[in-house]
Amino acid sequence: MHDFHRGSSVPAGLRAYLMQPHWLYVATFANGATKIGTASAPRKWNRLAEQGAVQAAYVALAEDGRVVRVLEDLVTRELGLVQQIRSAAKAASLVEPRPDVELAAINRRHAAQVRALLGGLAMTGFAVVEEEWDRPALADRLCTVRAAGSSRHPYPAAFDGGGHGFRIHSLCGAIALAGLPDASGNLVQGSFVADLGALKGRKIEFGPHITEIPALQDSLF
Repeated sequence: MHDFHRGSSVPAGLRAYLMQPHWLYVATFANGATKIGTASAPRKWNRLAEQGAVQAAYVALAEDGRVVRVLEDLVTRELGLVQQIRSAAKAASLVEPRPDVELAAINRRHAAQVRALLGGLAMTGFAVVEEEWDRPALADRLCTVRAAGSSRHPYPAAFDGGGHGFRIHSLCGAIALAGLPDASGNLVQGSFVADLGALKGRKIEFGPHITEIPALQDSLF
């Protein structure tokens, strides 16, 4: 699919998908890292929600998936915006997210640069657009700077086995802000950032599990 715009052949079903209109977007994550990406018309909103974006904007609407990927590669080449950010980096950044106002300003700056670049192109098959993406309300608590006096930690266990028990308070893409109950069912102090994407492809057994919590010490600074 990602080589379709370079002339690679694809199956008929994938070709039908790629030949529908596509959006070009600029997404910014909790540490300010920003990427360029694409979404098919039916998945315009969902794609960014699944990516775990904190701020995002649509910068162009292309007539098909070939044109949008040409634009995506052009933006990467000319402006240096990457096309992928690792899930581990997204999760780590949500432990101490930057303020929303800063991330919105970063996203607007990059989006304006992309629109200026695209507006000067002679090629056809797309239109420059100015539209902001609406972040899911369920993600707000995780994406917001933690309140004074509260604490937030990386989830203290790996999802490759063992018992895990947590209550999800907020969700940004596959990353959750969770509370951990102890053996008595009471939530321990602080919240935890867990990348639930690590559960993909794993068999889960439901039950009264709890997460073993190591000794934690909040930063003094």
